[in-house]
Amino acid sequence: MKKFIFLLSTLLLSAQAHAALVSVTGAGEIIAAVSVQEDSPTNTKQQGFNEQQGVLLAGAVNVDGGTVAAGTRVDSHLIFLNSQGNTLIDTQASWIFDGLIVGVMSDRNGTLMTASDSLFAAFTDYFTIGDSAPFGAQGLEGADAYTVSGNTLDLRMLVTEPGDWIRVLTVSEVPVPAALFLFAPALLGFLGLRRKVASITT
Repeated sequence: MKKFIFLLSTLLLSAQAHAALVSVTGAGEIIAAVSVQEDSPTNTKQQGFNEQQGVLLAGAVNVDGGTVAAGTRVDSHLIFLNSQGNTLIDTQASWIFDGLIVGVMSDRNGTLMTASDSLFAAFTDYFTIGDSAPFGAQGLEGADAYTVSGNTLDLRMLVTEPGDWIRVLTVSEVPVPAALFLFAPALLGFLGLRRKVASITT
C-alpha cells in the first residue's frame, strides 16, 4: 500500500512539472518568453516559447482553415524567426508539444495572431515598440510551410526582414486538482476491493 501511495505521489508531482514545449530538432531552440518586436529580438534559427497556459476559451478562436471551439482548454506557444537586415535565412525544425495541436495561426499579415494576443500573448507589448501589428509578411509566405501530425509541428521558415511569427495552440492537460478529483473514487474503490479480498482470504 505504501508503495502504491508513493507511486501515485510521484506521478502527480511529475504532472505538475510537465513542460508545454517538450523538444525541438533541427534549426530550432526553446527559449524563455520574450516580448517580440519587428526588429527585436533577432535570431539565426527558429525560436519558440510558451505563452499563456490552460486558457479556457469563452468563444471560438480562429486559426488557419477553421476554428477552435469554445469550451476548449488550450496552451499557447509562439515560434519565430527574425533575421537582421536583409540576410536570407532558411530553416527547418520539428517542434514537439506535450498536447495535441488543435490550431496554428500563420496567416501572412498576422491578423489571426494579433486578434488573439489578448488571450494568449506572454506580454502585452508585442509589436508596440515603434511597430504596430499586424503588418505585411508577419506570418508565413512564399516557401514557408508547416505540417501537423498529432503533437508534432514540422516547420520551414525562409525569411529576410521582417521575420515570421506564428502561434500554435495545443490541448491543455487536465489540471492536477481535477485529475485528483477524478482519480479519488477509483482509488477508494481499489482500496475497498483490496480490503474485501483480504477479508475473504482470512
